[in-house]
Amino acid sequence: MSTPNKDKPDFDEEFDQTVAQWREQHKLREDDAVLLLVELFRIHQHHWDQLRRREMPSFEQFRSDIGLLTAAAKTFQQQVSTLIESLKKLPAAAPSENVTLVAAIFAVIAALLGGYLIGRAWP
Repeated sequence: MSTPNKDKPDFDEEFDQTVAQWREQHKLREDDAVLLLVELFRIHQHHWDQLRRREMPSFEQFRSDIGLLTAAAKTFQQQVSTLIESLKKLPAAAPSENVTLVAAIFAVIAALLGGYLIGRAWP
């Protein structure tokens, strides 16, 4: 599963152009305090971006696994839908044979009688 190569936007270049336009608009010198603060912010942002990249791996290394997982999920979904359709076509299951109440009562009476007779015969 590959993605087309898209040109990644160059945010640093865009930022530099925006700052240059802003400087010209407000007629700021190169050593103005505001520009120094902007440069300090860029250093800070670059530092945090590097930390984030180090702590959170890129999804590029997992791209093939994600592709395989997506394909497996599609196959599973197709097989499940086929199974559901097959189960819908089957006739309803026959009700299981249950023991009637009369048969259960006779079994209990027979067990009690048998237990009583065995108890009397056993010395």
